[in-house]
Amino acid sequence: MMTGFNLLRFPTLERQQREKRRWRSGWMGAGVGAVLAGGWMQWQSWQTDHLHQTLQGLQIQLAERQRQTQSQRQQAQQNQMQREQWAQLDRLQTQQQAWTLLQGSVLEEAQIQGLVLQRLQVDAGRIDIQGHAPTVQAMTRALQRLSERWGQPLHLSSLETFASGDFASTGVSFSWQGTWPALGDKATQQGQAKP
Repeated sequence: MMTGFNLLRFPTLERQQREKRRWRSGWMGAGVGAVLAGGWMQWQSWQTDHLHQTLQGLQIQLAERQRQTQSQRQQAQQNQMQREQWAQLDRLQTQQQAWTLLQGSVLEEAQIQGLVLQRLQVDAGRIDIQGHAPTVQAMTRALQRLSERWGQPLHLSSLETFASGDFASTGVSFSWQGTWPALGDKATQQGQAKP
């Protein structure tokens, strides 16, 4: 028997069938390739959309964090401004207390010693007090008592005596000067210590 020769299988027929199989397998390969390429493109599109959505979410989070940071920065600036305002108000209150104590003590001492005050001025850290006293001793006692009370020396800057025609009786006209900042701190502490 001859197994190599088959009448049902002609070489041309076999070639045609081989060509058909090639074309079929080529088309099937192309179809599978197209399906795979379409699937790949779909997956890439889905992946791109997913990444785009993730990017948008991250951009929204970033914008929110930037807004929160800006809000916190503005709040910190407002807090700083408030602290500065409170500090300024505290300084003003301290100066006002010191001024009240200064004025009260000068008026009290003037009444005790019989002084007539003409001017009490605080300017650029300096105190200037001018007035009349019945005697040099009354003016000196008032000067010493105020200096001791404030813990800050007052200095006699001018002293003039006048005759009875210039004033109701004989007396002296004086001008005292001192420093305001140290007095303000000491007077405030003394004022807070008093009940």
